[in-house]
Amino acid sequence: ARVGAGDAQQRGISTFMAEMLEASSILQSATKRSLIIIDELGRGTSTFDGFGLAWSISEYIVRQLGCITVFATHFHELTALEEQEECVTNCHVSAHKMPGSSELTFLYEVKPGPCLESFGIQVAEMANCPQSMIAEAKRKAKELECFDYKNKKQRKLKGNVVQSFMKIPIRSMVTPDEKLSSARSLVEKFGL
Repeated sequence: ARVGAGDAQQRGISTFMAEMLEASSILQSATKRSLIIIDELGRGTSTFDGFGLAWSISEYIVRQLGCITVFATHFHELTALEEQEECVTNCHVSAHKMPGSSELTFLYEVKPGPCLESFGIQVAEMANCPQSMIAEAKRKAKELECFDYKNKKQRKLKGNVVQSFMKIPIRSMVTPDEKLSSARSLVEKFGL
């Protein structure tokens, strides 16, 4: 089975390239009188790139085109656009979870506000994926929900810079050039 039947691999057009070509066509040809429907834009690349593209395309449609748009997304962060742009309104399609069960019923009712949870793992359970895989998916999802890569990386870098700075024997250095040279080597070492 192939994922992304809209591609043309034999012509060098990946699923994601096809998606970007379609997005480009929409952005270049739509007018204020257009109706744009976009479903899950940005899945074929990294999470950060996909989110960046989904956000900027949404923002472009709002600010440059000003037409009615339905933009379905898996990026929960994109719902923050409603706070920034007056004409943006978040809606979601409702689902009902049975308490204490993994049973899920999609209600197909459009309700106001963002969807505050994802049902991917429940759908995988409904598809009878192996329980060990489901357990690992839940563990990894929880791990990612708590993971802040940028801050973790910055904290580590900051700690290393401070430790290295503290090791410079500034008091034993006589000239300002010695001190400046040590500081410059630290800056070069950490790419600051």
